[in-house]
Amino acid sequence: MSPSVIKILSGALDAIAERGVRRLSMSDIIEASGVSRGTLYRYFSSKDDVLAAVAEFVCIGFENGIREAAEGIDDPIERFRQVMQFYARYTNENSPDRVFEVEPRFHLSFFRSRFARYKLAVHSALEPTFKYIEVKLGKTINAIAFVEILVRLQLSTLLVPADENWLMLWNESADSLEKWLLETADQTV
Repeated sequence: MSPSVIKILSGALDAIAERGVRRLSMSDIIEASGVSRGTLYRYFSSKDDVLAAVAEFVCIGFENGIREAAEGIDDPIERFRQVMQFYARYTNENSPDRVFEVEPRFHLSFFRSRFARYKLAVHSALEPTFKYIEVKLGKTINAIAFVEILVRLQLSTLLVPADENWLMLWNESADSLEKWLLETADQTV
């Protein structure tokens, strides 16, 4: 993706947060991104084209980021910790304040249309962790359900913003999982 396109998409995200999708114009995107009209129209012919690209840009950013957060981490609990911390950070950094107040229909449509991709990205990143849990417990777990719960929990912070207490609980989840896992595994032996 060219630097100009990234600049346009980042600017469009800022403009959406400020104006909402319905009131957003190509001029708003130009102003927020700091590119010329010619540059914007070289890549996008309409606001709808920009919005579709923004949605894909955010989703790909999440998928790449979650994969990178897990990459090269052999310890399954540390892998879980890094994925959880990335997810919280990404959600916080890429969700402007009042995101649903400004443009609820656009954001709900975005999350609903990409929910399966978010789940797949988290599942792929945590697959070694799930295998570790299954070995420790000596039985199969429902990793798909576990991932769905994680994704739904994190997305809920867009409706009810995470406070320090929630962030602490979320970031300590790896330690809680490991403690529960070890206690449960000891009871089944």
